[in-house]
Amino acid sequence: MRKDVGMNGEKEFNKKYNAVDNNTSSVNIWDYIILILRWRKLLIINFLLLTSLAIIISFLLPKWYKSTASVLPPKDQGLLSAGGLASSVLKSIPGLPRFSSASQNLGTYNYLAILKSRTAAESVINKFNLIAAYGIEDKSLEKAISKLRDNTLFELQDDDNITIEVIDTDSKRAADIANYFVEILNTMSIQFATQEAKSNKEFIEKRLEENKNALRVSEEKLKEFQQQSNIFFSPDQSNSNLAQIAELYVSKVKKEIQIGILERSVMPDNENLRQLKIELSELDKRISPMPEAGIESMRLYREFYIQQKIFEYLTPVYEQAKIDEQKNVPAILILDNARQAETPFKPSKRLIVFIGAIVSMFISMVTIMIREYFSNLHNSPELLEKVQIVKRCFVKEE
Repeated sequence: MRKDVGMNGEKEFNKKYNAVDNNTSSVNIWDYIILILRWRKLLIINFLLLTSLAIIISFLLPKWYKSTASVLPPKDQGLLSAGGLASSVLKSIPGLPRFSSASQNLGTYNYLAILKSRTAAESVINKFNLIAAYGIEDKSLEKAISKLRDNTLFELQDDDNITIEVIDTDSKRAADIANYFVEILNTMSIQFATQEAKSNKEFIEKRLEENKNALRVSEEKLKEFQQQSNIFFSPDQSNSNLAQIAELYVSKVKKEIQIGILERSVMPDNENLRQLKIELSELDKRISPMPEAGIESMRLYREFYIQQKIFEYLTPVYEQAKIDEQKNVPAILILDNARQAETPFKPSKRLIVFIGAIVSMFISMVTIMIREYFSNLHNSPELLEKVQIVKRCFVKEE
């Protein structure tokens, strides 16, 4: 019985629906204009209410200000010094990370790592008491760090400069935090570079001490031999050969220093490091088969001459390393200091009011459509009959 009633109801509904003429096709823009005019009071009231509410909300919401600082890491800035080593040997070391586009801005990314470090974040939080400023009730440092990172943005721009953006509800604090990040970046960069320069100085100093000891021993042996044998060797007899031999030993020392510094900066499988080791091996091969001098005094003098040349090479390198250790120049160039913003960054009052206006129109149109539908339902027997047919399709007759 229920199945028959349901099927009959559906057939009756389809019949009535198909029988309806296309009155809707006659609906045009004038019908909508009339509809809007009929409900103009509702539209105006909703518009005024919601836009006014949006304006009030825009004034009640906290204002956020943005300040931006811009810095430029120095070109050709190695990781070995505060201002880039001036000594030719360290400048010529291949494979060390340096700031350049070709090396994918490794130096710049090191600066970004400093800015994003926990040490920098904690320093900012402590200086500006951000735990209280952010209203963190449980005094959680982790929450303060998370909040600070949400409010900061560090970006590498196309011109290789780094921008530091900070947003805060206090315009002065936003500018101060951005400028303090620049100060932290400069301080930590100098600190790290100075530590690296000190390490390099100690490395070269150790090699220089070894050379001094070897030079002293060779000098004493040569002097002792000459006193005992009464045989004196004239440097002019084979000055050209000695110079060539000494140059090979100096080149070997250069390679050893380069390898020693590079091993602390790159991975063991670095291509430049492997190349330096190959070159050192070739130098050893050239030095090994060199004939020993037939005369003892020549052999001793050759050893003394070699150590003297190595000493002449290492001394200025060591002096430059000591200078680099004492450098305290700014590691970065400040392009723009952060300034206190005059207008809020957000919220956008215009956007809030615009959204309020759109929402008011949407609510008004939905309200009008619903009320028009029920009004037509009572005034149109055909629509009312359709509703009754739909109801009978789902209501079980007893």
